[in-house]
Amino acid sequence: MLIMVDMRILITADLHYDIARSRPGADQLARQVRREGGDALVLVGDTAGRDPAPLRECLRLFSDFGGLRLFVPGNHCLWCREGENSLDRYNRLLAGWAAEEGFTLLDHQPHALGSTGLVGSVGWYDYSLAHAELGIPRAFYEAKIAPGAAEYYGRNPELLEAYRDELTDRHLAIAARWMDAVHVRLGMTDEAFVDLLADKLRRQLDDLHPRVERIVAFLHHLPFAELVPQDRPDRFAFAAAFMGSSRLGRVLLDCPRLTHVYCGHSHWPCRAQVEHLAVINIGSTYVDKRLEVLEV
Repeated sequence: MLIMVDMRILITADLHYDIARSRPGADQLARQVRREGGDALVLVGDTAGRDPAPLRECLRLFSDFGGLRLFVPGNHCLWCREGENSLDRYNRLLAGWAAEEGFTLLDHQPHALGSTGLVGSVGWYDYSLAHAELGIPRAFYEAKIAPGAAEYYGRNPELLEAYRDELTDRHLAIAARWMDAVHVRLGMTDEAFVDLLADKLRRQLDDLHPRVERIVAFLHHLPFAELVPQDRPDRFAFAAAFMGSSRLGRVLLDCPRLTHVYCGHSHWPCRAQVEHLAVINIGSTYVDKRLEVLEV
């Protein structure tokens, strides 16, 4: 039986080219991509951090790829340099840097290629995927610091005082921080940013829907709890709150022509079926880089 393939899409994530131990794996993956070829390549977030030079250098690794080159930012891509604003970086700077290296920022420009639509979003987090079993007050997630880290570093004393009667020894043993608190400046709350992204994603899906037979979505952050790593030590379980947003998942599930969703961010490979969607977390780590191939 002959199976007709409309499109071959190569997908990877979390190349972190600004981190020394990530570079050899990213270089090797780029060679694989150039060797295999395809109709489209999608980098699903955290290609590099706040310095644009490693980002550009990483994008240049794929300059000989003959297909469409697409770029989705990650939270590290929104980390700011002095005087920058993360929202301006997302809306303007990243798109310009990507374009100069032959990439299109998929968040801003969805594509219909043949009968397949491609849509992307950095995604974000609103603490809806937090591990409720930890019982950490929401205010600590909003400050992006666990109670133990607040105590150890002498930060957010007002939180420690306000919730002193609710904090347990277990809470005070979690000395973890989410570094977006230091490096991201959105000028709005995380929930407000999720609202903006969810509305934008819905509009793009609605626009593609009548023009294609199927849609594939690429989000850096996780839209479904099924992808969040489980049974991890408390210092890592704290990070579940920053893995993504179930609201974005609901937007995706509302699109009947959406077939696949690809994510990154957690560095944890995972595959799940969520209603009608095949959902795949790429699972690249800081050392080992992974490539997914979708043929549709």
